[in-house]
Amino acid sequence: MVGRTIGLILFLATLSIMAGCTNLGQPEGGQSDGTAGQLSPDFDPTLDLRLHATGGIAQILDGNPTDVLMYVPEVLSGDATRVTSLPGSYLGPIIRARKGDRLRIRLSNELDEATIIHWHGMRVPPVMDGHPRYAIPPGEEFVYEFEIRDRAATYWFHPHPHGSTASQVYRGLAGLLLVSAEEEDS
Repeated sequence: MVGRTIGLILFLATLSIMAGCTNLGQPEGGQSDGTAGQLSPDFDPTLDLRLHATGGIAQILDGNPTDVLMYVPEVLSGDATRVTSLPGSYLGPIIRARKGDRLRIRLSNELDEATIIHWHGMRVPPVMDGHPRYAIPPGEEFVYEFEIRDRAATYWFHPHPHGSTASQVYRGLAGLLLVSAEEEDS
């Protein structure tokens, strides 16, 4: 009986923690009132860039080239040296940020299928976390606006549409977000 009670308590605690992860208070940049993924005129970004999710061809191994998917970056404002494409690779880009930076990243879906970006390991507002319900169809754009609140680390971003996450990552949609902070500098 004690074992079942402890199991039930752990189960309920896990559910409450999971519920808390998707409800972190008033989101920054995108709202929960139906304007998720839209540009906020009062958000002042440190770095503003567009990621074009698009198809391409890459020579991965000897033989025929491979059809791939990739994020092609376009810096709209801010320090362009903080965004690095990887020449000869379909992976990337690498985005460099510091704790406290405010990022605006506009996902432009140029694929033939729906997509959305998940910021893996990052603490971002729920509407900015790439939940599959926010996946955008081809030709649409989703605007991410959030402040970097995480400690220095290597994070990655990848697509998260329902039913095709693995396929899109496998074909190349993945990049790095390198965060630095004062703690790291010391």
